[in-house]
Amino acid sequence: MAGQSSRGLVRPFAQRLLRADLPGLSEQQRGEVSDFTVQRVDELPSVLRIGVHLIAAPMRIVVASPGSDRLILWLIRHPLPLLGEYVRMVRSLAYTYIWEQWPNTQPDGSAAQ
Repeated sequence: MAGQSSRGLVRPFAQRLLRADLPGLSEQQRGEVSDFTVQRVDELPSVLRIGVHLIAAPMRIVVASPGSDRLILWLIRHPLPLLGEYVRMVRSLAYTYIWEQWPNTQPDGSAAQ
């Protein structure tokens, strides 16, 4: 498990969450933030990482489903047990990176004028 990356599970959801929460982020920024999120998940202790993967796997299926945008938005805005914690973890990692790297970022993700 230590050699496997969470990229295929976590990154697609992080991308969707960022697109919904911060539509003003550029595609490049969204990619950079998603990569940071994956890196941090990969650095979790093995038991925690397994837990995250157990939640991320079904979420990855949802993200890959056609027409899943409304369901993803609903899941992001309605925290369900465990799924809500996953959303909160991805969001907190992403937001921390964004406002550390680009402190003048506007609430919608766009660059400050």
